[in-house]
Amino acid sequence: MKIKYWMTKDPITVTPNTLVVEAQKIMKDNKIRRLPVVEKGKLVGIVTFRNLMEAAPSSATSLSIYELNYLILRMKVKDLMKKNVIIVSPEDTVIDAISLGMEHDIGGFPVVDDKGVLVGIVTETQISRAMMQLFGTNVKEEIIHLENVDIQAGTFGKIVAEAEKMGATIISLFSVPKRSTDLMRLYLRIKPGDRTKVVEGLKKAGYDIEE
Repeated sequence: MKIKYWMTKDPITVTPNTLVVEAQKIMKDNKIRRLPVVEKGKLVGIVTFRNLMEAAPSSATSLSIYELNYLILRMKVKDLMKKNVIIVSPEDTVIDAISLGMEHDIGGFPVVDDKGVLVGIVTETQISRAMMQLFGTNVKEEIIHLENVDIQAGTFGKIVAEAEKMGATIISLFSVPKRSTDLMRLYLRIKPGDRTKVVEGLKKAGYDIEE
């Protein structure tokens, strides 16, 4: 599942010389929390809603309220933006974005093509929707939990064939490694129906079902 199918194309952007107060209004009016900063067609930074909210000078300053307001009104995006931006490619996968997000503790990414041109932005909400579709969690389902599965060539096919023989409609099947063994834990997602019959069939076929 590639980023290009989930990203927002042609995102709203600002330039380094955009005033902070203007950037705040753009975010508020469009209900967004990130603005890529673009100069001459290339991504040069990103500014977030949090950056803008932290823009006010410290309360410990000796400046008067009039001087503070003057400074805030003249402040530009280039004074606050993050320059070393973590980006993704349109050809990267959703899993790539999740890994980057966990590594850098961020939830959204500008999407830049191989020419360095900003082509989109992808947020944590879009990534979550992609994962819901990938694992079938956006539909009604029943889950059958198989323990201690020795995955070899054809293992998934055999499990799916056995479940379908019992009348199951498969939504997805994925595996999770176990810590102390090379065996795997599998989760078979099926549409609601005769789960009992499917479980009995898998047990007869020699699979360990966790009830």
